[in-house]
Amino acid sequence: MNKFLNYITIALIAVSLFSCKKKNEWTPEFEKEYKEGLKEGMMRQGKGILSDEQVDYISECTVEKMKTKGINPLDSKKPGIVIMIKQLGKECSIEWMSKNNSSSATRKRETSWNPKNEETYKVILKQFFIKNGVKSDAATYIADCAITKFKEKNISPADLEKPENGDLVQKIGTICGQEWTKKK
Repeated sequence: MNKFLNYITIALIAVSLFSCKKKNEWTPEFEKEYKEGLKEGMMRQGKGILSDEQVDYISECTVEKMKTKGINPLDSKKPGIVIMIKQLGKECSIEWMSKNNSSSATRKRETSWNPKNEETYKVILKQFFIKNGVKSDAATYIADCAITKFKEKNISPADLEKPENGDLVQKIGTICGQEWTKKK
């Protein structure tokens, strides 16, 4: 979950720094350009983890929150504002997840593991690791290990989608990565 939020944060910063370089006011053209930049950044940084629906919602929501708080396009280059925009993006991603629990990778809030959702999560995890520079055999091991540990700790597929479990999921991934390193 934290990686998900980190991707969104990175994308928001990148767009904040490079969008809307003309007048420091929201116009329909600047707003469209800014949202497109956010979307491109999130898709690039999310590396396939974020759906188009998620990206659309988060970019729309972030820009609306920026406008509500009086943050203009060029203001987004200021360090204090960058932190605020990161927070707005995180809020929007959490809002999306709370409103769209049924649009997850498993398509329903499954509370127990079964071969189908286990395989779905293994594929998602493996793809994520590979896109972040992990070799295929290591990615397979880490994904399998993580699923095993989730099951041992009674972490259901639905629990994986809860923002508050992001640190735990990341910790398990780190432990599995360390196990792989020791194994090799």
